[in-house]
Amino acid sequence: MRLVHKYGGSSVATTEKIMAIARRAAELRRQGTNLVVVCSAMGKTTNGLIALAKKVNPAPSKREMDALLSTGEVQTVSLMAMALQSLGVDAISMTGFQSGFITNDVHSKAFIKEINTQRLEQYLAEGKVVVAAGFQGITEDGHITTLGRGGSDTTAVAIAAKLGCPCEIYTDVDAVYTVDPRIYPAARALKTISYEEMMEMASLGAGVLETRSVELAKKYGVSLYLGRTLEPEKKGTTVMSQQVFFEDMPVTGISIKEHCAIVAFPPMDYNASSAASIFSLIAGANINLDMINQNIIDGKVAFSFSCSDEQALELEQQLKQSEAPAPAPALQIRRDLTQLSLVGVGMATHTGVAVRVFQTLARCQIPYYQITTSEISISFTIDKENKEKAVQALAEEFNL
Repeated sequence: MRLVHKYGGSSVATTEKIMAIARRAAELRRQGTNLVVVCSAMGKTTNGLIALAKKVNPAPSKREMDALLSTGEVQTVSLMAMALQSLGVDAISMTGFQSGFITNDVHSKAFIKEINTQRLEQYLAEGKVVVAAGFQGITEDGHITTLGRGGSDTTAVAIAAKLGCPCEIYTDVDAVYTVDPRIYPAARALKTISYEEMMEMASLGAGVLETRSVELAKKYGVSLYLGRTLEPEKKGTTVMSQQVFFEDMPVTGISIKEHCAIVAFPPMDYNASSAASIFSLIAGANINLDMINQNIIDGKVAFSFSCSDEQALELEQQLKQSEAPAPAPALQIRRDLTQLSLVGVGMATHTGVAVRVFQTLARCQIPYYQITTSEISISFTIDKENKEKAVQALAEEFNL
């Protein structure tokens, strides 16, 4: 049996934790499991490396940052392989390059172009436990890249997809919850959740899994499990292709995304080139948009969208540095907002969910801003000081 385990930074934060995971991996290997262990950087290592970089250069290049940050995972996998070897297990560590991850050249947010697992599979066939560095790859030109936030999840699922085996992701969180229990202590752990719901929740702010990892799992049929590291019994959440939901449960959970911004462009002439020029600027800044609004008044069109505070700043800087002959448009940016998203496959067959959401907000006197919907989600932004109040009211309204 082949199996991929992935351990997050908090799970490998100390050598004691690494040894505990190594003992678990050693037991699985003795039981005959062909195991790949994917590791993140230890604890706050990545934050420490970022701080070091800022000490020598306040604005380091993304290429050099990728080269620096990739060393965190390399440190972890080397230590994990050593720990396994100390237990008498034949183990070998592999960097992203050695694992066969070829990416595009978008530093800090690279996408996987192909994976050549021939060497990795050879080691498995030899009976070795392979300890693979998550979060990283290499371009066809030989430049080190990183996969962005949650990239180790993506690494693990991608390897599982190539090997045709299950993937188990272990963190300090014991399951996917209906709501963040730190904000709403009465939240319930979910035993199962659909790929569609998990993708929506991940993309809309739930930090337990990275969106691309769930997309890959769905596309290639990878069995995906999320649980707490070294939990004696599996009490976590299984992400599956179909989710049985009940008529009285249109909403599965609430995702929370903080540090959001609303960016508004000034009104401009209403024609096809207006939208093209706006979105060319946005694409140039590599910004992922959450919600887009378009208003047409007196022949003028005004665009606004939501993104992260950091991305709003990047767009501002890009406009200032623009060499276009026309002056850059003056942006209006509302920062430090919170985006709430209600997610559930039950919304596809239920009416009245939106009414209940906005009646609840009105009853609590909570103003809301940009709104967007999909077949299985409703998202909106609010002032950050209303986050706890809104989450509690909505969780109670939908029995989460």
